[in-house]
Amino acid sequence: MGTETDIYRTANLLIKEYGEMAPPAAFIRADQLFEKGDLSGRRVWLRVARAAEGLLSEKAPAPGDTSIH
Repeated sequence: MGTETDIYRTANLLIKEYGEMAPPAAFIRADQLFEKGDLSGRRVWLRVARAAEGLLSEKAPAPGDTSIH
């Protein structure tokens, strides 16, 4: 796993499973892989975490925002 498509697919799956907790879940997985010495896996999961953060920020309207896009 490492293409942008894979990263965003995984981020979307985490969001479906964990909602707003998807980024922390991905950061935890990255930490677990780091502890095992898997630096490549850690980099992938950090990308997933950042993608999930970005997707969630796009989906969440600001409080009081009633505009329609």
